[in-house]
Amino acid sequence: MDFLRNTLAIALFISTCFFSWKTWQVETFRRSLKADAVELSHIKYGLFNVDEWKIVAAEIVEKKVNEFEITEGNREEVIQRTEEILRQLIDEVEKVLREENKKSLGGMFRQLASDILVPFSDVRKGIPQYAEMIVDRLNDPETKGEIKDLLIEKIDEFADETVGEMDYSILNEILVRHQQENREDCLLYLEETSVKAKANSRAFVIGLAASVIALLILVFTGAKSQIERLCFSLSAFALLAGGVTLPMIDIEATITEFSFLLIGEPVSFQDQVLFFQSKSILEVVMIMTEQGDAPLMVVALLIFSFSILMPLLKLIFTMIAQVRQHIPKSKFIRFFLFRSAKWSMADVMVVSLFMAFIGFSGVINSQLTQLERESGTLEVFTTNNSTLQLGFYLFTAYALIGLLLGYSFKRSELAQH
Repeated sequence: MDFLRNTLAIALFISTCFFSWKTWQVETFRRSLKADAVELSHIKYGLFNVDEWKIVAAEIVEKKVNEFEITEGNREEVIQRTEEILRQLIDEVEKVLREENKKSLGGMFRQLASDILVPFSDVRKGIPQYAEMIVDRLNDPETKGEIKDLLIEKIDEFADETVGEMDYSILNEILVRHQQENREDCLLYLEETSVKAKANSRAFVIGLAASVIALLILVFTGAKSQIERLCFSLSAFALLAGGVTLPMIDIEATITEFSFLLIGEPVSFQDQVLFFQSKSILEVVMIMTEQGDAPLMVVALLIFSFSILMPLLKLIFTMIAQVRQHIPKSKFIRFFLFRSAKWSMADVMVVSLFMAFIGFSGVINSQLTQLERESGTLEVFTTNNSTLQLGFYLFTAYALIGLLLGYSFKRSELAQH
């Protein structure tokens, strides 16, 4: 029976390490894909990007110009309106010229010559003819193209005068890295690649979960040999490594759809990422340390101590005791071997800090709901994609194995010497 248990413990240790490593590789790859996809979907490249608004405005202008057509049904109305505009324009020109010519003797002679050679009354008689010529010209396809080009050119000029240039350096780096031509194609490629990677990850996670469950059952029934406890300690170390290096939570707020009418035309922006963060315990400690702020440094030290240093020392001292087959007399080491079980809730406490994402999730949901409620005539649909990640489950698995291992080790024959 001891031989079978030892063999099973060794096999479970090997499978746990193998699946932990493969899972870490795939999840790290998926994380890089997710980061790139989030960057490409960020609202700064969509709803907050003036270049996108140029495209939207150009498409609307082109559509409106193409839709403009003078038919038999509206021709008389258009001609009549054109005549009114021409009359207003001629009246205004005549008024301005007469006011200017009154200011000097030379101007009075110019006005007299104008009234004799080109009287405004004759110009007004030709308004119906001019109106028909203008309407026919407007209905010409070549003229429509010129109008579109002119309007689009002015839109670009106004946009360039209003804001600065958009920084596309990060976006271009992502396109080059994935060998894609544009943002839309790259997002599609990232999604397809991520789906394939997720399928691989699911297979490795299932294998890891089966190994962990078997380990928990074996530890719960009592580790009866040094080989078993050593395998359990090494397995716990593999889970701890994955738990502190893989993200525990993803916090993401996204505008799924932002729709409205602009000059009677529907405009829609989809999948606009407002906020995204994905951090592991180790990354949180490093970020807090880099800030250099005293309170953050203290928090970083506590998180590092309770979630990385203490579990690591506990596993190291346990493995040393297994190899030497005796309990060191040092109170410091004996504390980690026998009394740290009372402190194992500290591991859970650290995990509970990350469970605060539920609170963040609630805040995000509240703010996104408020955005939808106050959008008025706009149609805004938002999504909170905050989720627990694999790092949380690996760390929890380590905490459970570590807790059972501590009690098992304390009851062992080795502990009684």
